[in-house]
Amino acid sequence: MGEKIALGFHTCVDYELDWDLSVIEGLIRKFDVRRSEIRSDIMIDSERALLIVCLAYMIVGTGGEIIPERPEICTDFADHFPYRITIGGTAMRAATAIRKIGYESVIQTSCFNRYIKELVMPGIHYFPSVGFDHTDAYPHVILSYQANIRIQANDIDFVTPRENRVMFSRDIDSLNMVISQDFAPMIQNAKVFLLSCFSEVLDFEIMKKRMAETRMLLRSLPEDALVVMEDGCYIVKEHRYYAHRELLGTVDILSMNEDELQEYMERRIDILDSDEVLEAVRYAYEKSGIPTLIVHSAMWALAYGERADMLENALRGGIALASSRFCYGDEFGVSEYETIKKLPEMDRSVEFCRQITGKASIPICCVPTKDMRFVKNPTVVGLGDYFAGGLLPELTEY
Repeated sequence: MGEKIALGFHTCVDYELDWDLSVIEGLIRKFDVRRSEIRSDIMIDSERALLIVCLAYMIVGTGGEIIPERPEICTDFADHFPYRITIGGTAMRAATAIRKIGYESVIQTSCFNRYIKELVMPGIHYFPSVGFDHTDAYPHVILSYQANIRIQANDIDFVTPRENRVMFSRDIDSLNMVISQDFAPMIQNAKVFLLSCFSEVLDFEIMKKRMAETRMLLRSLPEDALVVMEDGCYIVKEHRYYAHRELLGTVDILSMNEDELQEYMERRIDILDSDEVLEAVRYAYEKSGIPTLIVHSAMWALAYGERADMLENALRGGIALASSRFCYGDEFGVSEYETIKKLPEMDRSVEFCRQITGKASIPICCVPTKDMRFVKNPTVVGLGDYFAGGLLPELTEY
């Protein structure tokens, strides 16, 4: 095949729920949820508990990933809403993103079922680690919410501060994240490999095996290929730091979003305060040990470390592709992408980039995001995945 862009491994079936305020408020009343109960650190053993945690994320405007105790909790919750079935996971969404603007890729998927066969775009050449005779599907349910939505039921009354999404699943394929060395011949001409995170692996013994298998597989890349790891919100927090340590020397660039950066810091920060952001970026960079750190947010994207001064075009590509999805959802191609690239940038973002660039003591590149305030019904699912995909075409020229 000879594709320059390779990806792996997380792939899944997504149920993308249509937002319905009346359903959310109806469930609050049905399950008699009270304001004092809303928190995110509880066992998800029922639809009621799942609703409570979703509300906890929505109150502060953050995104999150949740693994309930049983798969049917996810599908039972989803059945309260209309939804559409898509193919997700960082690796697959990134491959889909670049296919929309004309780039083919090769990907090892962590699952296989009829939805993969039906929905993967032509030009994405996939190899399932679980085999072509695998049929099981474990849906990842995605609840997206918009900014400035007032939720009122029982004694609950709050307004969502920003748009975001909450994802929940108990996906046996993702919990195991099987990696096949038979994929090696398909990546021998790749210039860049996007490695998605292992955030849903809960068993440490499985995690240890997957790290060793990842290192072994990626030795099949050409010597000058770049490996980019798109980080995630790990269910087992220690696994995140373990993955970074185990993949030192394998991963060239670690990329994360603003929520993941703040989770790394274990506190919230103002993403337009250049001092706070620089402190957080410096901390994550030094703790991970990976040569280059990329952080992407709603207001800016930055690269910090060894390759930072060479990544401006890659950051701009990530912003343009994520912005295209934000504006158009799934319905865009090269023409819409080119239109988005020409949009003006946010004034506040431009000023932030100027400030942080002047304060950094090691190489940094900061690019402002586009002014997307004209978008009335934004898509918030998969923006980080599309950003990660948007990095890849430029990185093949690195």
